[in-house]
Amino acid sequence: MSRRQGARTSTDAMEIAILSGVVGVLVTVHFFLPEALRSQFLFTYGEPTVVSAWTAAILHDSVSHLASSVTWYVIVMASACALTTTWKRRRSFWLAVVGCLVLAPPMTKLVDYWLLKVQWNLVADATTARGFSGVVSAFGGLLYVSLARTVTARYGYAAGVATTGTIVLGALSALAFTSAVLSPSVAVVLCTIVAFAIGIGIVSNRPKIPTWRAWAWSQRDGLLPIVVGCVVVVVLLSQLFQVQLDETGRFVSVIAHGTGFATGMIVTVLVLITEYVGQQSTEKPSNQLETSPE
Repeated sequence: MSRRQGARTSTDAMEIAILSGVVGVLVTVHFFLPEALRSQFLFTYGEPTVVSAWTAAILHDSVSHLASSVTWYVIVMASACALTTTWKRRRSFWLAVVGCLVLAPPMTKLVDYWLLKVQWNLVADATTARGFSGVVSAFGGLLYVSLARTVTARYGYAAGVATTGTIVLGALSALAFTSAVLSPSVAVVLCTIVAFAIGIGIVSNRPKIPTWRAWAWSQRDGLLPIVVGCVVVVVLLSQLFQVQLDETGRFVSVIAHGTGFATGMIVTVLVLITEYVGQQSTEKPSNQLETSPE
């Protein structure tokens, strides 16, 4: 094994260890945190604090609640890591991860509190909130933007737009069947649009299909994490926006999930823009120096 491969393996192991540490914290807190501290860490709508907005994110009210958060965290982050391994600048990915971890908990609680308590007065002062799903939603937004960035960089702007649009349409179609957010009639319309678009695409490009098939097979290593990532985002969105009671008899926090997903998207976009501007600013002086006349 070469020195470069060894360094890459070491870096991968370190990244896996860091991401796994989040799971370790969640599990440790759930099973070993004293009850007295647990009650202090909860976010209470009658006494909201910035600190409790963060600490409540690592609390879960049942093993099934914890298992759901951990499972989706592992799935989403594994997809994001596999997708971004080809990025030349991995720093942007890690900055986005840190940004989601830091900003998603207070943002989800702030919007939740402002809408549910201040605007609509739907919750009592004693109502509490907890759970890591808001942060997982933010990582879902990170994955969505990462998909757009990766596809656009590899296959062009049109492919990036088509990918992000397909994810949105797929998620809406799934929600129409799995959630009361969208009515069944909307599901029929969306699925008809999808089927019609696919049918037109197949008919109009029928002579090119063998060529596309050969191209897709030759690009399978690069396309696989993209396809997996798209499926993960669609399924995740279909689960985040449920308005029915879950297995514990509790409503899923649709507002917090939507806020978390939007936060993850915004954080990732800002990181990528900052990284691009910084890269351009460092390249310009060197280019001017090289082309300037003596």
